[in-house]
Amino acid sequence: MAAYRKVFFYTLLVLGILFIAFTASVFLFRDQIIKRFILEANKNLSTPIQIGKIDVSMFEDFPRLSIVCTGVYVEDSHPGQYPLLTAKTVSFQLNPVQVWQGVYIIKGLQVRDAEATLKINDKGVNNYTITSKGDGSKSSITFELANVKLRRVKVRYVSVPASQDMRFSSEELTSSISTKNDLYTINADGDLTTEEISIRRTVYFASKTFRVETTLLYDDVQKQLTIEPSTLHLKNASFAVSGTYAWKDKNLIDLHTEGNDTDIQTLLSLLPESHAAAFDKYQSKGDVYFKSSLKGEISTSKSPSLSIDFGFNDATLFHPDYNSRIEKASMEGSFASSDISNERMSVLVLKN
Repeated sequence: MAAYRKVFFYTLLVLGILFIAFTASVFLFRDQIIKRFILEANKNLSTPIQIGKIDVSMFEDFPRLSIVCTGVYVEDSHPGQYPLLTAKTVSFQLNPVQVWQGVYIIKGLQVRDAEATLKINDKGVNNYTITSKGDGSKSSITFELANVKLRRVKVRYVSVPASQDMRFSSEELTSSISTKNDLYTINADGDLTTEEISIRRTVYFASKTFRVETTLLYDDVQKQLTIEPSTLHLKNASFAVSGTYAWKDKNLIDLHTEGNDTDIQTLLSLLPESHAAAFDKYQSKGDVYFKSSLKGEISTSKSPSLSIDFGFNDATLFHPDYNSRIEKASMEGSFASSDISNERMSVLVLKN
């Protein structure tokens, strides 16, 4: 027993010495690490970045080394001075041994209290191309993002050619990103609030908070985002989502959704306010199903088509204002529109 205690004691002693050594080396070489990191980062950037304070920490995400930036301002790539990103804190996690060797491989990223604005102007030019080819010298900074954490983040996406204005926020979202050539695989889990999704002045999903479990595939060459079969949770309902969105030559969407364990109130809440207002007080109990498909081009002159199949079996419907109730009801219905921005091109069919 005494021998085991000695082994345990010396093991703790060695670990303690290593920890103290790492911490001391971070403190002693802090300025050198920061200077090298900034030098390497500047090889890739083409827009101004302002940082209020930059520091090195072993405690932000131990045992990884963290380079912590506070008061971050990143300018966008459009003419003029407009922010692409502002953040209270942005920290990068690295392997400390590799850092001592002069190799900066970003293993993790944490962003807190941030706002980002992504925009495509009327000429089709985006504001988020902030990297440059550099002077030919190779940067030693690379990314292997196995752990990305977002806390209290807001994102706005505006596309003038497609007449889109989308606002999202998240209190807490965790993801991982793996890359191979120009293909990116993104796994995400957390909450996502759609503050507003406006397409050609029609507002969808206003103030809806989803629990997200998704896998995304992004092809940087083809400019296509593929949503692998994923799940969105809204209140007690869940939605299976899959599809693609491409924007290399045209903005093309092909999105499929299927609702499970849902009710009429939840389904109506997903419709534009102009469509759902007349039904917002209806309530239901029972088996309600929902399938939808959104497909086509999104531009200033074109909108995608939308088809929805829905219904309920052995359900109870009631309206509190009229004190009326329908029990053991069954119905099948469909909604189709060849242009979701034009109500006159919509057809609603109810059966049974």
